[in-house]
Amino acid sequence: MARTIGQKRRREAEADMEQQAAATTNGTKDGPPNKKSRVEERRSLFVRSLPASATNESVADFFSQHFPVKHATVVVDPKTKESRGYGFVTFTDVDDAVEAKAKLNNEVFEGRRLRLEVAEPRHRAGGPGVVKSRIAEEKKKREEELAEAKKVPKLIIRNLPWSIKSSEQLSQTFSKFGKIRFADLPNNYGKLKGFGFITFRTKKHAERAMAEMNGKDVDGRTIAVDWAVSKDEWEQQQANDEDQKEKSEPKKKSKAKKEDDPKRTTDNSTTIFVRNMPFTTTNDSLKEHFSQFGPVRYARIVVDKATERPAGTGFVCFVNEDDFKTCLRNSPQSRPPVKGARISVLQDETVDTDGRYTLDGRVLSVAHAVSREDATRLTEAGPAARSKEEKDRRRLFLLPEGTIPTNSPLYRLLTPTEVKLREQSAQQRKKQVQANPSLHISLTRLAVRNLPHNMDAKELKALARQAVVGFASDVREGKRLALSKEELARGGNDDKEAERRRKEKGKGVVKQAKVVMESKDGKKVDEKSGAGKSRGYGFIEYSSHRWALMGLRWLNGHPLKNEAGRTVRLIVEFAIENAQVVSRRRANESRARQKRDAGVQNGGKEADKKGKPFVKGNKGQAKPEVVKEVETPAEAKKKKDAAEKLANRQRIIGRKRMVRKNKKAGR
Repeated sequence: MARTIGQKRRREAEADMEQQAAATTNGTKDGPPNKKSRVEERRSLFVRSLPASATNESVADFFSQHFPVKHATVVVDPKTKESRGYGFVTFTDVDDAVEAKAKLNNEVFEGRRLRLEVAEPRHRAGGPGVVKSRIAEEKKKREEELAEAKKVPKLIIRNLPWSIKSSEQLSQTFSKFGKIRFADLPNNYGKLKGFGFITFRTKKHAERAMAEMNGKDVDGRTIAVDWAVSKDEWEQQQANDEDQKEKSEPKKKSKAKKEDDPKRTTDNSTTIFVRNMPFTTTNDSLKEHFSQFGPVRYARIVVDKATERPAGTGFVCFVNEDDFKTCLRNSPQSRPPVKGARISVLQDETVDTDGRYTLDGRVLSVAHAVSREDATRLTEAGPAARSKEEKDRRRLFLLPEGTIPTNSPLYRLLTPTEVKLREQSAQQRKKQVQANPSLHISLTRLAVRNLPHNMDAKELKALARQAVVGFASDVREGKRLALSKEELARGGNDDKEAERRRKEKGKGVVKQAKVVMESKDGKKVDEKSGAGKSRGYGFIEYSSHRWALMGLRWLNGHPLKNEAGRTVRLIVEFAIENAQVVSRRRANESRARQKRDAGVQNGGKEADKKGKPFVKGNKGQAKPEVVKEVETPAEAKKKKDAAEKLANRQRIIGRKRMVRKNKKAGR
């Protein structure tokens, strides 16, 4: 590691010398620079951190995309003919060079972040003291850079969500960027402080984690990732900040008007919420479109966490409040449809006459953005009202339930075969519901795939009961989120009635578990026959949607051992059912339930159509069906043994009679 850092420092020192030498090639030691040197002074940039594959043409093409370039030179190794990691770019204007340095510094070029400096001519005037001073400064600079390189690559993560309750969870969140040496989550007597620390093995991995995770949403909160400093440096910075604050207090008192108008980036007073955006919209295109109303501080599109694709909405924050009000006031308002008028999904000229609110042929809907807390409160307060307005009677919103996002830690544990199975299942289910309008998603029935072939229905039912208990335990331990109020209210009155009947009868939360079996010729057979083998999938039916959702989220991706001892992970989704079949089944269950209730009310005797019980000896009445008593397994076995003994006795008697008959015939 130290050797690599030393080689890097030597290359940078050679680059500094090359810059100075190149800057003085056009001038003499004692005389003034020539005309070419005076013209190109401060129009050239010294470029560091170039990749080994960089050439004069590729560097010139990269910078020409932003500013006019006169020429570019990459310093190469005479032996290998590869780039030594630095070079020069000369622009046609001094202003272009300054703007290029400000804009393109730290930009990525062929996988490397460039470092730009303005190339200045070397001043050779001065005696030996100047040379010694310059050498000392260079040595001090190298020592500082070496000390910086030896620092532990430690990051501080602020504004962490409360769902991250342990250092293991924090380490798991950042483990995809490289090997982690240590993770710490400070707390105050068990109460988390909202920030944590991550120490990586290498600085490269830490830089990658900071670049990709800074400003990213994690469980609904935007985290901030930065380099961690020592406690002494932090206390010194705090002391400096307090000194500056004390010095600025008199100015604040004399300038009270300026205090009333601070620049706040987290204020939503100038932020708008945009709907009906094209799915091809990016942050840059959204910002560019709304810049016609005034300066824009930032623009962000909303990405769906499940699909990892744009959701068609976004946020735009203006710098000035007047521009915000103008954009909001002149935004197109939705109008009721006019009878006989032509309807178009593209731009409506009657709504957006000047086209300022139309992006890629779609008329944008603009509203004042609310804070995250208000949005959460409104979301939790209105599930019942939204459920009434929902027109998705087929419950297709449950179709993605069971999909594992690609950025999830569980996704990395799946084998390529399991990933392919999940993709095929998602495509097949989507085609089924699109082709047949009678199909809908069940609230209580789960389809389980990738089952071990040695698992039967009894074991599957036990696993389904374990899933509900496991989900509740994970919620208590903070390993997963509890069900939201909206999810608990999905079942409505049907779920409440089902739960009431279940508790009255004292039954469990799992109504049925079934493993689909097949015979040797591939036909479906009943599992009770014992003559088939498992097809590798089955079904689980819970008593209500609440238990089904808990079971699905715990079982999906759950590892099991198959008959060969290999680990397989279950694929669990809400089952697709035919609405007509379900309607007939519910009608039959309702009639059977009413029939049982009527029998209980009459003391176990069935009633006729008029509600009168059948009486023995009444003429003109049909004989009631004999209600068979339910036998216990012990009674059934005892009865079966008695029948077998009787049959054996009859066979023995029959054989004896046959023997006697043959003897008589032989005489």
